[in-house]
Amino acid sequence: MNVDEIRHFLVIYDVRAGNAKVREFEDYDAAVAAYEKIEKEHLGRDDLDIVLLGADSLDTIKRTHSSYFTTTERGFEQLLGDLLTSV
Repeated sequence: MNVDEIRHFLVIYDVRAGNAKVREFEDYDAAVAAYEKIEKEHLGRDDLDIVLLGADSLDTIKRTHSSYFTTTERGFEQLLGDLLTSV
């Protein structure tokens, strides 16, 4: 993957609700500006994870950061099952 193929994803994960909102950016500077704005707006909140991630697609982000996208009911159990079957 070359630098032109990288997309930027701003993920705001609500820990209590167990859901993620995602904004996609092509422009790195716009992504960083949005990230900084959201961080300032929610400063000190322990119930939100705010991350800026880069990848070729949202599908890749969902695989590499699946804890933001799995349901709270099955998230840990699914991860544990995957780990046990791969051993």
